[in-house]
Amino acid sequence: MPSSKLAFVGEKATVVAFEGLGISAFPVEPGDDARKTLTDLIKKKEHAVVFVTEDINDSVADIIAATAAESFPSVVLVPSSAGSRKIGLRKLSGILKNALGADILKIE
Repeated sequence: MPSSKLAFVGEKATVVAFEGLGISAFPVEPGDDARKTLTDLIKKKEHAVVFVTEDINDSVADIIAATAAESFPSVVLVPSSAGSRKIGLRKLSGILKNALGADILKIE
């Protein structure tokens, strides 16, 4: 049976807040630390969804892109406690535009 566990990777202030909800928290620094942690989580396939904060996106964007065709685990980009850079929303907007032929989210 597939796992239903959730993981959160990103800056400490954001990810530790989710531990109380039963989500596995992996606080990381941008760069090699973030890359290694995310790669290990994807390879282990112990979590159904891995949330990644936008603040480490520059370090792991290629890893996230490589998982887009995989169904397990799902890697989802989310805002950090510092606020949204709208990276995830822009990606979602592009997907919806390709699928529907219209930009229904109108992200600037």
